[in-house]
Amino acid sequence: MALIIFGKSRCSLCGTVLAAGEDLVATTHFIADETDPLWRYSDSGMHRRCFLAWEHRPNFVAKYNAIAGQHVWGNGTRERMELDGTIVVEPVRPPTAR
Repeated sequence: MALIIFGKSRCSLCGTVLAAGEDLVATTHFIADETDPLWRYSDSGMHRRCFLAWEHRPNFVAKYNAIAGQHVWGNGTRERMELDGTIVVEPVRPPTAR
């Protein structure tokens, strides 16, 4: 997850300092390609209000789910981002036998 230092870290969308108690969206580093236009927003924090107004939000959410959302953790769960930036942890169902 993004390392956020309240009072120092800035919203990756609007550039203002993030304060404790603000509603934030933050992700881990999930875009490895530095030439990807969304790379700078991976492993960053942003105000949820900025995220909700961001024109690239649907693409960012889709990319998060395509990359980070495919990782299955040791406890049998994976993380999925909803369109509002909320990260949902869900169990991975094993394939059914035929």
